[in-house]
Amino acid sequence: MRKFVITALLLLIFVCSYSQNEKIEKEIRQLEEKRVAAFLKKDTAALLRMWAPDYFVNRPAGIVSTRDKILELVLTDTISFTNMKSEVEYISVKSNFVISMGNETITPSGNNPNAGKTLKRRFTHIWSNDNGIWKLLARHANFVCQ
Repeated sequence: MRKFVITALLLLIFVCSYSQNEKIEKEIRQLEEKRVAAFLKKDTAALLRMWAPDYFVNRPAGIVSTRDKILELVLTDTISFTNMKSEVEYISVKSNFVISMGNETITPSGNNPNAGKTLKRRFTHIWSNDNGIWKLLARHANFVCQ
């Protein structure tokens, strides 16, 4: 009887944990879609709501930039896209952090040195839970060589 109770409890814990992870994964996938839409619309208010105050990016240019610098690049039309498609390939939920990884196909525009070219990138995002709200804390992106 004791083995049955322990097994049942372990199964219950596993099922609850799995469903919570599924819910978080779905929420992160939705945030990833909103992130792409915000970049395409240059919706800086939406981007700021998604980014943690200490957000930073290891950019494809080989430079680490803070939230303020990324915002400046969006406002000066240096980070600007006519097309951006993102595919999340993997999500790992770790208590108050989520790691998402995938690929992007972008067509930069505006003042971007690669304006008009179609480029492929790989990305890794780290999301943190800040009082029940998921915020993008860190991003690494790099171009995929053709």
